Amino acid sequence: MENRQISRFRVIFLFEDLSDAELTQIAHSCTTRTYDRHAQIAKEHDHGDDVFFILDGQVRVQSVSSAGREIVFSDLGIGDIFGEFAAVDGMPRSADVVALTDCLLARMPAAKFFALLQDNGHVSTRLIQLLVAKIRHTSERVFEVSALAVRERVRRELLRMATEGIHAGRGVVIRPAPTHYDLAARIGSHREAVTRELNRLEDEHIVEIGRREIRILDLGLLRDVPPD
Repeated sequence: MENRQISRFRVIFLFEDLSDAELTQIAHSCTTRTYDRHAQIAKEHDHGDDVFFILDGQVRVQSVSSAGREIVFSDLGIGDIFGEFAAVDGMPRSADVVALTDCLLARMPAAKFFALLQDNGHVSTRLIQLLVAKIRHTSERVFEVSALAVRERVRRELLRMATEGIHAGRGVVIRPAPTHYDLAARIGSHREAVTRELNRLEDEHIVEIGRREIRILDLGLLRDVPPD
């Protein structure tokens, strides 16, 4: 059981190169819990400062406006962490986190997380790399929402999703397909606008839209779609 617990923590990006002894100490500093699909794990503006490590499953980081509009910041999976912002600056949570699937999460109090960073330079370096990556991702999204038309944002999001799709000849199959509402929440738009642009791409024989998958017929054509 001890070895299984250690191997679970090794999937975490921050801990990939640590020794078994170090992982054992980290495991003992955490509590683990399962969450059912759709369960709320953290709530925006809450004052909790624990750090979460995803051992199994997927979660979504999002915000919901007072009018009920959802904005998706990112989807996280096995090996990712969240909650580190509140742990570092002591401020309230910056977003909601909900379970996209059944999840197994490890939770570490902020004080123990800080002690780990002080004692282990390798983990501290990995955290800096992670935070820089998140800043770059956020900067890219802010630029897209502020400066690009919906057509270009849809194109870019499909290309991002294609990196995890199933390659088929010159194209890629994205399965399961996101709903038009979900895609709109990812790019900061509305479902109707996304539907219009997907139909347009389908009319141009660049994609095929199915009930459970989006088939990009030719990645080169999608990359070369001219902006409006």
